[in-house]
Amino acid sequence: MIGAVSILSWGNLLPTAVLTKTQVAPKPTRSFRGDIQGLRTVAIVAVFLYHLDLPFIPGGFVGVDVFFVISGYLITGLLLKQLMADGRISLGEFYARRAKRLLPAATVVLIATAVLTTAFVPVTRWASIGWDIIASAFYVQNWRLAADSVDYLTSDAAPSPLQHFWSLGVEEQFYLLWPLLLIGAGWLLTRRQVGHTRRINGTHLVRVLLVALSLVLVPSLIWSALYTASAPGPAYFASTTRFWQLAVGALLAVTVSYLEKIPNHIAVIVGWLGMAGIVGAALSIDSSVPYPGVAALLPTLASAAVIAAGVRHQRSGAESILGRKPMLFIGNISYSLYLWHWPLIVVAGAVFGDLSTGVKVALIGMSVALAYLTYRFIEQPVNKMPALEGQPARGLQVGLALTIVGCMIGGGVVQTVRADEGRAEAEAYNATLPKVSISRAPQQPVLVGAMTLPESPRDNAPPMDTVAGAKTPAPIAAGKDFPDCVSARVDETDIRECAYGKRDSSKHVALVGDSHAKQWIPALEAIANTEGWRLTAYIHDACPFATGNLVRSGAPYTACMVWNERMQEVLSEDNELVMVVTSNYTKSAGIAGASNEVDAMSSAFQASWGSITNKGVPVAVIRDTPAPGQNIPDCVAANTSDLGQCAVPRRVASDDKGLAQMDAARAVDGVTAIDLNDFICPADLCAPVIGNVLVYRDSDHLTATYARSLTDRLAQPLKAALPAA
Repeated sequence: MIGAVSILSWGNLLPTAVLTKTQVAPKPTRSFRGDIQGLRTVAIVAVFLYHLDLPFIPGGFVGVDVFFVISGYLITGLLLKQLMADGRISLGEFYARRAKRLLPAATVVLIATAVLTTAFVPVTRWASIGWDIIASAFYVQNWRLAADSVDYLTSDAAPSPLQHFWSLGVEEQFYLLWPLLLIGAGWLLTRRQVGHTRRINGTHLVRVLLVALSLVLVPSLIWSALYTASAPGPAYFASTTRFWQLAVGALLAVTVSYLEKIPNHIAVIVGWLGMAGIVGAALSIDSSVPYPGVAALLPTLASAAVIAAGVRHQRSGAESILGRKPMLFIGNISYSLYLWHWPLIVVAGAVFGDLSTGVKVALIGMSVALAYLTYRFIEQPVNKMPALEGQPARGLQVGLALTIVGCMIGGGVVQTVRADEGRAEAEAYNATLPKVSISRAPQQPVLVGAMTLPESPRDNAPPMDTVAGAKTPAPIAAGKDFPDCVSARVDETDIRECAYGKRDSSKHVALVGDSHAKQWIPALEAIANTEGWRLTAYIHDACPFATGNLVRSGAPYTACMVWNERMQEVLSEDNELVMVVTSNYTKSAGIAGASNEVDAMSSAFQASWGSITNKGVPVAVIRDTPAPGQNIPDCVAANTSDLGQCAVPRRVASDDKGLAQMDAARAVDGVTAIDLNDFICPADLCAPVIGNVLVYRDSDHLTATYARSLTDRLAQPLKAALPAA
């Protein structure tokens, strides 16, 4: 138990905790924890093997949870150790140590990632990676990823080589809070005392620290369960859903004196049970389980069990394995290994595509070698540098300088592509097709995109372009070639409207659906302008226009279900509505407990669309479009001399798309099915470029330019579905 403490003196604008010599608490019996080093090895190996996409460890991502518990335990222990040894807690010294420990190796990896990106990664991804470098340098990459996971348009983007920095961001954000709570606990206990030396009872201090921990742990755990159930994507990266895991580790450090009293035979059992829990979690939890949420309790508590059991050394405990030399070696370099392994995997994927066994083995060797070199020649020398010993201000200055370096590197990558991107965007806008029906244009236009295809493209498909010439949009700008309409995000229930066409028209056409409905706005806008319709787009990302018990990522899709209810109310109150157009991505959502997903979604569509047609309003459903499954602009940018590398078999891209839509359209009177997929993938191989127009802006969304080239093909069946005036 921590002894009686005299705490809280404010000097040099940094709060400190003061401990008198007669009140120094006993130190833990063990200064070096070989079992923790070995536990770090378990964590990094699990993460590494998971990132190599090895099928036998689907839950290897729980290694990050192990790291969180270890970090909470060790850092809190260091803070308490400083309190016991020096009689104070100095924020300046604490943050200087963190900067000295983390930033040198991290900065080297950020610089190396920038170099590897510009050398091997398609230019289409440079700007995004540049921003990732900046976010990682400031340790806020987790919030950038959380925002991206909510943004459905980025959900299929290639992984960032710096995605793994999210966990480092969570840790550092926790350590902005926790030392302040430690100091606040001391102030709370001494606020009514006077004099230079303020005394508190050690037992009271432990109690206050437990209360402080509970204020972090309990709300964070509850929020983790709730947020994961409703929005598992952003919940995975959010600090607020992860703080409780670090707090569990901190709890162990605060109660270490009690843990030392655990009988050895009990500690041995607890330690082995903890190891079994970690391994079991890594082997059994997979991506279908909403995470972190309640599922994260298993690896978190299992890690805590191993650490708690190892407070006292047992020859037959888990340390008998964790403390072996190979485990200690990997544990020592685990931080650098964590930093290096993921950028190498991502860059290798950009170079080789699917990674062979040989490439994976080589990646393991390269990662371990670079990690050792970084540990030996960067981590250790900086940590032992005499110029930084006992100089917190200097350490903070070095940390700030390294952060600025990371920022400048990221900014440089962004600026490298900005000029080219601007020129490419101008090219795309200048080449955009007229925003009126092509058939009514006063002069014969140049045929581009789908306009170059014959009436029956499957019977007479033109040869695929194999060498990239002038393309619209250019690959570097394709990601921005989408309709200017703000969608409701996956976790929102608000109805957002985007207005097009003749705004005062009494003929109102509503476009309802997700981003695969949104991709048709360029063509629908052109039709609305020509026909004199008022067009309103109601778009909710990843949310089909369907009535049923919808689920997404294994969790109830409450936001989408509420949005659908509100959408039905909006449409039922619209007296000028003459037609509803809808479409959706086949995999955006599913039905809970469905044994046959196509039949279940068909029933959900029928219920939704039937409520519209029952009021005499026709529904036109545009069949879901082919999805290549790879980022087409990235592929085209990397294969300008052989576009055939970017072609995808039609049976893979198209055959399973829109089956439930077509089935529901046949079952409901007043619903017209529109299938334009032959004009998107006219041959047995879906071409990335048709008529000098890039077909896709990512792995499944049409570019606005190509969608606009389908205007006349869409106009014919739409006008036929509209009842005569």
